[in-house]
Amino acid sequence: MDRDSLDLNVLSKSFVKNCVLISHAGVDQSFSVYQHALISYFSRNSLVWKINNKPFPHRLVFPLKFVPYEDKLCFGPQISPTEITKIAFLHIFNINVTSADDYRQNVRHNVSDWFAKLNSKSDVQWIIVINTNRAKDRKTKQSIMEKIKTDFAKFTNRLFELPDTSDQTAFQSFVQGIQSFLFQHLTLVMDIWDKALKSQYEKKKQHSWDVFSYFQSMTEYGRLFWSFGAVEYSMSIFDDMEKLLHDFVVRSGDSESPKWLAQLLNTKIDDRPSLISNFQVQRIEKRAAHYLGMRNYLFSQQIIMSIYLYQQKMKSNDAAPSLRSDCAVGIMQRALITIEAVKEFNNLMNNKRDIPKTCCWTWWTVSESLQICQLLCDVSHLNVAPVILARLHLARFDALLSLAKLLKLNPEDKSGLTEWLQIKPLTLESRILNSAVGSMDQMCVEMEKVHDICINALAHADRQRFVLNVTHQFFGFLRSINSKCPISKLSISKPILQTMPIQPSTAQMLKSLCSEILEESKNSDDILNLLFFISQCEMDEKINEKLMEKLRKKAEDDGRPVDLSTIAITDDSNHMFSIIIESFEAVQTTDSILEIRSIIDSKIGFSLENAKIELHFSGDSGSSIAQQSNLSVLSLQHEKKENICRLVSELKLSKTSQTSENSTKNLQISTISPILKPGKNEILFRTDITKIGCFILEKVRISTDFLEFSTSDVVTRRPAALYCIATPHSVTVANDGQHFYAGVMQELEIDVEAKCEIPKETHLEIEPSTPNFQFLDDSQEWKNSMKMALLPFESMEKRRFRVRIWLKIDSTICESAAVQKRAVSNSDEQDWEDWEFGELEF
Repeated sequence: MDRDSLDLNVLSKSFVKNCVLISHAGVDQSFSVYQHALISYFSRNSLVWKINNKPFPHRLVFPLKFVPYEDKLCFGPQISPTEITKIAFLHIFNINVTSADDYRQNVRHNVSDWFAKLNSKSDVQWIIVINTNRAKDRKTKQSIMEKIKTDFAKFTNRLFELPDTSDQTAFQSFVQGIQSFLFQHLTLVMDIWDKALKSQYEKKKQHSWDVFSYFQSMTEYGRLFWSFGAVEYSMSIFDDMEKLLHDFVVRSGDSESPKWLAQLLNTKIDDRPSLISNFQVQRIEKRAAHYLGMRNYLFSQQIIMSIYLYQQKMKSNDAAPSLRSDCAVGIMQRALITIEAVKEFNNLMNNKRDIPKTCCWTWWTVSESLQICQLLCDVSHLNVAPVILARLHLARFDALLSLAKLLKLNPEDKSGLTEWLQIKPLTLESRILNSAVGSMDQMCVEMEKVHDICINALAHADRQRFVLNVTHQFFGFLRSINSKCPISKLSISKPILQTMPIQPSTAQMLKSLCSEILEESKNSDDILNLLFFISQCEMDEKINEKLMEKLRKKAEDDGRPVDLSTIAITDDSNHMFSIIIESFEAVQTTDSILEIRSIIDSKIGFSLENAKIELHFSGDSGSSIAQQSNLSVLSLQHEKKENICRLVSELKLSKTSQTSENSTKNLQISTISPILKPGKNEILFRTDITKIGCFILEKVRISTDFLEFSTSDVVTRRPAALYCIATPHSVTVANDGQHFYAGVMQELEIDVEAKCEIPKETHLEIEPSTPNFQFLDDSQEWKNSMKMALLPFESMEKRRFRVRIWLKIDSTICESAAVQKRAVSNSDEQDWEDWEFGELEF
């Protein structure tokens, strides 16, 4: 079959049906008319065949063929199952006489000799058809029939009078009689064939079992039902044979594996099997008795049956819209199964001898199967099967790469392979491969073409990881023969890296594949992504140094640190840093010291020196970790008028006007880690509380001079909320009931009580409301205000301080008594209770 003239009609008609032979003897020109009628009837009408009173699951048609009688057409015990199709299903003797005397004188001896031959055989179906249309009257017709019935008194059911063409009832009765004899013979031969196949299959564990003979018998068995119109049943027989061969190969490693499997390896591939050449092969030949030949024959027959079924379904009114694509996908699936089965056979059976020929066969099998699918639809735009198409192209690339490696290691195999490729009929693929085998440069050219098609198909199927693997293998071979790699075809993007596993083998593959790219001085995002991904896969000092160098340069060029999320492969921050905040005291007071312990698990693959780690607390809970974690932060409110307490969600409070002032406040706690190593790092945060309000952890920021990273994905045991309150300390005048006089130095006794711990030194400042008051300081000088240093206080500690004061004598206020109020406050912005002097009398 010529590849250029290949079309669906040619393929579907390439199968030659096994005809149902009917022999005829005797002389009757008028019976030829009935022959055409019978051929038309049995080829168009599907019949129900019953076996043991049970209908066969598929209806049958009989492609009849009338042939002259011969002794070799008679069925007998010497006939093998595979020769059953060459035997006549029915034998007919035609009698056309004018009278009983005419029959006795001219025909009787002939029919007797014919009957004697048939009677000597066993299980032969026969009938006698009598044409009495030449008799002059009805009485003569009856006498002819009576005479013949007398001669064949024991077989009157096999005597049929040729009906008139206008009598449909008589013709239908005649057809039914022939049909019953055809089914009787079919039941007989199928029973014999089934028993022979069963007996042959039961000997499969014997070392002398002929697998090719069984394969040939099974395929002929399936082709017989194919001829009778049961194509789907025939397809199932071929599928079962395919599975059987595969099971034999898979179990070849068992201890009870038969020796004939090893003998199967001894059959050399002397022919050059291909799909197109097998389309016209009706029966597999002995020279194709190797595993590759049998699988190739099965696949070619499956293609023909698939296209035949497709055309039959297209003629129906309820054909599915996807019928074309379904048929194409089915052919591609079978092509992939066949190619992988042959490859598995070579691996399990350690068949190194036939690997070069298998690679060549894989090359053109993919091409030919895809060309056949193109007759149905454009497979490159099939959204239903991009993975199958990609795997076929990948199989072709692997085959060509394996062939190139084998010829590089064993150049002496080129001559034998070249002779094998020149076996006729020659095809386009055999010519291309022949030139590639002869020249390594041409091999690289063809491999590049196959590589480009393969990676495009893989990318369309979203198999990005395979894209890099194929390119890696291609570049590896080119470097092994000192050939230049087409770096322009290499594309390393973030979506491709996202599909790859984070493991050392991935890093080794990427460093080998992208060795030229990694040496470039460019500072693009793709290179940074690649370097960062490699550093995550494997600890490599050179890669880390190169990454640090490029990050510093990019930070200098941009004028700001590089955001780690822009070069990270995944958006999940846990793949870079995992941050755990341990429990801490949530309620803090001003001037208290807050300590927060955290564990930072670094997964970036390299250390960060002088890393600044910051905890950002926000007074606005709308975008906090608490809200992202779907947690609730509650605040206690006391209503003085109603004298009740309420628990109010801080997320709700942030929307009210009462907390609008706090929403703008932020609290930042930071520390410096000399070195943030890969793995777990314990970090301690320590700070003084100087702000008042409710703060919720918003994010954690890690930064260096060239790199920064922020995340809100922080693990906490409870909502990371911080309540900073200011408890007013008590300041009172102990001797406020004493009289104070102008112009006299007196002592003022001040009691200071700390309501909470004051961990550091603080100041108490006293300022008068008028300039007439003065205070004596430690240097024995009178000052207009007083500032005292207070040592740290413990919680609820109370101390008394004595301050010397005097009031100037002023004539403007001496006529009336005056009450002078004096405020005492903390210069460090602490809140103190107001106090006042008693009456001052002049």
